Amino acid sequence: MQITICLALFVAMLVLFFFNKIPMSFTALGAMVLLVLTGCLDAKTAVATFGNSTVVTMAAMFVVAAGLSRTQMISHITKLLYRITDGSFTKVLASYMLVTCLLGQFVPSIVALFALVYPLVQNMCERMNISPSKMMYPIAVATVSSSFIIEPIGPYAAWYVTQNGFMESYGWTATKLSMWSETLVFFPVGVLTLLYAIFIMPRMLPDAPEVAISEVAARKLQEKEPLSPVREVLGYGVFVIVIVCLMLGFSSWQVTLAGAVVLVATGVLTEREAIDNMNMSTVLLYVGVSAFGEALAQTGAAKMIGDGIANMLQGVTNGYIVGFIFYLVSFLMTSLLYNRAVSTVLTPVAVITCSSIGCDPRGPVILCALATMSSLITPMATAVVPMAMNAGGYSAKTMLKVGIIPGLLRGVIGTLIAMTLFPM
Repeated sequence: MQITICLALFVAMLVLFFFNKIPMSFTALGAMVLLVLTGCLDAKTAVATFGNSTVVTMAAMFVVAAGLSRTQMISHITKLLYRITDGSFTKVLASYMLVTCLLGQFVPSIVALFALVYPLVQNMCERMNISPSKMMYPIAVATVSSSFIIEPIGPYAAWYVTQNGFMESYGWTATKLSMWSETLVFFPVGVLTLLYAIFIMPRMLPDAPEVAISEVAARKLQEKEPLSPVREVLGYGVFVIVIVCLMLGFSSWQVTLAGAVVLVATGVLTEREAIDNMNMSTVLLYVGVSAFGEALAQTGAAKMIGDGIANMLQGVTNGYIVGFIFYLVSFLMTSLLYNRAVSTVLTPVAVITCSSIGCDPRGPVILCALATMSSLITPMATAVVPMAMNAGGYSAKTMLKVGIIPGLLRGVIGTLIAMTLFPM
C-alpha cells in the first residue's frame, strides 16, 4: 500500500514540476510533508535531510563562490577568456567544459565543482549578451557525466577495490576489476559526451530562461565598491584553499562551511550577502527530492525494482542485452533516487544476477556506475540538476527533453565498450 502511495505522490510531484504553477522547491517540500503524513517516510529521516552533508555543501559552496564573485577575479578571468576565444560561443563553452572536466578528476564533490564554475559562466554570459540557458546545462553535463573518468587519478581511485569486495561477498571470484577497468569505459564515453554537449546540445536548449533565474550573485556583488587589498586577497585565498582541500580529500561540507565562515568573519562578505547568496530555493528543492529518494527506499520500491530485474533476466545470456538492461534500469532509477543510492542498490543485484547464470558481472557493474553519472533528467538524480535548473532557468520539461537523448546514447556506447571488453 505504501509503495503505491509513494509512487502516486512521485507522479503528482513530477506533474506539478512540469506545469510549474507552484515553485518547485515548495512542491518538493509539500510532497515531503505528505510522505510523512501517509507513513511513507518517517519524520526523523525527513528532518535529517535538512542537515544532509550535500545540503550543507551546497549552501556553503554558494557562499564561497559569492566570496570569489565579490573580488575582481571573475571579471579578469572573463575578460581574458573572451579575448583568447575571440568571443566565440562554441570556444567559450568548450573552454569552460574542459576546465570543469579537468577539475572533476580531482574535486570529489560535484556539487562544489558546479558551484565554483557557474558564477564564471554567468559572468561570461552577461559579457557576451547571451542567455545562461544556453550554457548551464552543458556545464552540468560536464560536471556530472565527465567527472572521475580517469579513475586512477580521481577521488575514487580505489573504487575497483570496493567493487571487487562486492563481487567476492556475493559469490563471484573468477574475475576481478583492475584500477583501469572503469576508465576504459568511462573515458571514451566521457569524450563523446563532451563533444555532444558542445556542438549539439546548445541547439536544443531554449534561447531564454523559461522560469525566473535568481539574481546573479556575481553582478550584484561586483557592483559594490572594490574590496580593500587585504580582503581581495582573502577572497581569492579562501576559494583556492577550499578547492585544494577538496582535492586532497577533506570532508566537503566541513571545508566549504569553514570557508564560508571565514569569508564573513573577515568582512569579505557581510552576513546579509552570505545569506542572500545561499540560493535557498535550490537547496530546499534538493531537500524535498532527496527525501523522496529516502521514501522510495524505505517503502521497498527500490528493492522491488531490483527483484524485478533479476526475474526479467532469467534465461537471458546475451551480454549486450544484459548490460544495456542494467544500464537502462540504473538510469531510470537514478531519476527517482539519488545516484549513490542507486549504485548501492543495483551493484549487488548485478553481481547476484550474473553469478546465478554463470556470467562475468564486471561489465554490468561498470554500466550501473556509468548510468548513475548519466541521468540528468529530474532533480532527484543529483543535487547538480536543481542547481543547473535554477542557474539556467530551465523547466522540468526541458530537462527531460534535453537529457534523455545523451543519456541513452551514453548507454548504447558504454554497453558496446563494456560488454566487448568484459564479455559475459
